[in-house]
Amino acid sequence: MKSNRLILFEGIPGSGKTTTAQILQQYMMSIGIEASVFIEGSEHPIDLPFHAYFHKNEFEELLHNYPEQEEWLNRHSIIEEGYILIPYKTPEPEPFHAELIDFLGAKEFCYSDKPVVSFTNFKTVFERRFERYADIAMNNQEVIILESALFQHQIHDINRLYPEIAASDINEYITGLAEILRPLNPVLFYLSQNSVSESLEHTTQIRSKPHWWTAETIKYYTNRKSLELDILKDLPIKSIIIDTQNMIGTTCLI
Repeated sequence: MKSNRLILFEGIPGSGKTTTAQILQQYMMSIGIEASVFIEGSEHPIDLPFHAYFHKNEFEELLHNYPEQEEWLNRHSIIEEGYILIPYKTPEPEPFHAELIDFLGAKEFCYSDKPVVSFTNFKTVFERRFERYADIAMNNQEVIILESALFQHQIHDINRLYPEIAASDINEYITGLAEILRPLNPVLFYLSQNSVSESLEHTTQIRSKPHWWTAETIKYYTNRKSLELDILKDLPIKSIIIDTQNMIGTTCLI
């Protein structure tokens, strides 16, 4: 494990990603391997939950309209060539301003029901995000464990925001992201259960989200799991499918 600078956990909801990632991090620390784990949510080193997307001129106008938050905006914004990404939930703007949060939320980059950029620009933002992270991680001696960074949120957001995108294009895009991470010698563990329905039923119970266990949702995640298993075959990184019901690991690609 010391040679794997990055460990990824993927699988549909209810497959055990969060629990397994946290257990692995605790185990690695117990045997003297420095390791950090990032589960779904804000302040993720690769994912971009609750980030607003602005063009440069829009950002300058934002600074003008919210002078009390200008210092905070300049300090926390991710400023790239051609666009700016602004977090707005973690951390919250200082001083707190509910109207500003609502305004930033209306420009949400990926956690929304409608896209604010084209699919081409969406890919560009994440490719740059992955490149920046890989450069930083190469100089970091600890092992990083990420949940849902390569498959779940990428594919789910694309399906929601760009439903016209073909599975082959999603495969090509995800494979490209994995190629960016390859210098970190990553390994991806895909947690799989035989029954998508049972996995979603479990998630429904522990998260109190009954709308997740419907015929439509089961069909969606069955299709998504099929796509993810197809992508696994093409990934340029080591991936291992773990049957969480029988606890049998099968190497897919080395």
